[in-house]
Amino acid sequence: MRVASRTVFDFVRLDGTTAPVETELIYQFDDPFAVTMRFHSGGSVATWVMGRELLAEGMTRSTGDGDVRLRPHSGRTLVLELISDRQATVFRFPANPLRKFLAATYRLVPAGSERFDADAFLSTVLR
Repeated sequence: MRVASRTVFDFVRLDGTTAPVETELIYQFDDPFAVTMRFHSGGSVATWVMGRELLAEGMTRSTGDGDVRLRPHSGRTLVLELISDRQATVFRFPANPLRKFLAATYRLVPAGSERFDADAFLSTVLR
C-alpha cells in the first residue's frame, strides 16, 4: 500500500526568479519512515528520499541539518533545500499539499506505529 500525490514546487534560481517543477510525493507502507520525492524537469527526474518526521516537523519550524532542510517561509509557504556535493537546490511550495499528503500517510501508518524489519532489509542488501 502507498500514498502518492502530485504537486508543483517552485525551483528558486540564484537570481531569485522561479520555475515550476512537477513533483511527486510517494509514501510506501513497507518503508514507513521515508518519503520519496521525484522532481520532473526537462525530461529528467531527480529522486530524493527523506524522513517523514522531518517533513512533518518542517511544517512548523526549521528542521534538518544534513542534505535535506525544510522550514516555514510564510504562513502558507515552505522552503525545501536539497544539498548535494555539487550544489544546493532550493524550492518554495504551498504548505497545504504537503499537509494533506502527510495526513494521508499518517492514516495509513500512524505516528509511533512505524516498524523497521532489519532482517528483511539486510537480506535484500546482502544478496
